Amino acid sequence: MQNVPFFWGLTMKGYSLLEMMIVVAILTIAAAIAVPAVTTPDHSKLDLAATRVADALRYAREEARRTGVAHGAFVDITNNTLQLFRLDETPDPDVKVFDVRDPVSKQLYNIRIDAAPHNNVVAVAVNGTYSNICKDPGNILFDPRGVTRCADPLTTWVVDTSVNLQLGILKSTISVDGFTGRVEVE
Repeated sequence: MQNVPFFWGLTMKGYSLLEMMIVVAILTIAAAIAVPAVTTPDHSKLDLAATRVADALRYAREEARRTGVAHGAFVDITNNTLQLFRLDETPDPDVKVFDVRDPVSKQLYNIRIDAAPHNNVVAVAVNGTYSNICKDPGNILFDPRGVTRCADPLTTWVVDTSVNLQLGILKSTISVDGFTGRVEVE
């Protein structure tokens, strides 16, 4: 630091240009390290939520094929949740039983779509194209062969169905092919 004459003989201490540049460089490096650790880009949150929904649908499909019992997913847009269920075909009409458990945590398979780590992601729609009238379009059901059907009535085939997620202006679609049951994130 140098003494620089200021006003009426008073001196003011100042910093050289080199000293200021070093401080700015250190702050820039510290910010570059700290910012990614503190914030996650929105698209990463949306991608994570879409992957979790797609994984749940794939699990329901594989459980239907493994157990020989129809399994499905109920996407509740009002509560922003996804719950897996199995179909109990013994009573008439068929009953959805929400007792499917996550294979890792052993908890009921229930995803809160807008919860951490993908805060503020919302399920905005479940869309489907059906071979006939479907009275229960909010559900995605897989029969024991892994083929997608309407939950009510089971005789209605699903041509295609999708779950649309949104975070701000960003959107993601999880599509399910009606004939093969293949689940893809778009």
